[in-house]
Amino acid sequence: MALRLGASVYAAFFAGRDRDSWPTLAHAVRSIRELDERLGVEIWATRDIDDPGPTPAEEREITAAGRGAPFTSLHARGRCWTWDPAGLRREIDLAERLGARTLVVHPGTLGLDGLLGSPDVPEIHRLLDHARRRRIALALENTVDSLRVLDRALDIAEDDSAFGICIDVGHAAQSHDAGRHPVRAYIERYRGRVIHLHLHDTMGLEDDHSVPGRGIVDWSDFRRALRDIGYDGPAVLEVVPGRSLSTNASPEELLREAISFLSSVA
Repeated sequence: MALRLGASVYAAFFAGRDRDSWPTLAHAVRSIRELDERLGVEIWATRDIDDPGPTPAEEREITAAGRGAPFTSLHARGRCWTWDPAGLRREIDLAERLGARTLVVHPGTLGLDGLLGSPDVPEIHRLLDHARRRRIALALENTVDSLRVLDRALDIAEDDSAFGICIDVGHAAQSHDAGRHPVRAYIERYRGRVIHLHLHDTMGLEDDHSVPGRGIVDWSDFRRALRDIGYDGPAVLEVVPGRSLSTNASPEELLREAISFLSSVA
């Protein structure tokens, strides 16, 4: 079963890099498409975590740059990582305008980060309805040790087609709530509800976002786990230069290394 690989615009081109080297969002999307036409694209609608969103003209440029990609997803911006229903509605609408079918969100986006007391379940249902009517699915990304949060979210969403799970492999690998093989445990636990993946490696202590193959993740077992659950959806590379990767390496070089490694894993 081949991975439907894509690349995160923010991780590859902006995170961990000097601002003077940053391209436009449209250029970053275009670079991923030119690197390999088989790559999907995950857009962050800002170059910095708290930048304002793109203008209508920039949205058109981003959409044009990504046209023809095997898939397009949108990662919710930092301003949407806390409970803000109106802001999340705007992010869902942005996903629709950019041609994304999946919006990746964090637990705090749905008020599930433990800081706000009980989540607003009726409002979450209204938000899912808003997403469904725009043919957008919200993919809740696991953080480290987040099984209880993901379980609670699935209880709230029930079988809503506008909701699924994004397994972040690096975050799962750092977790202590899922036994000795946490990546496999996370994948198997959410069998049938996984709709998106984030791929990066870690040495186990920090959120390294290394190229797959440079850390502790057992990528062969990861591939077997995906085959076991029959997953064939998007798998987005979130490779960031920084603690464990040279900031001198270009985004294209890091992505080529990641693609080459994953292609070699049976």
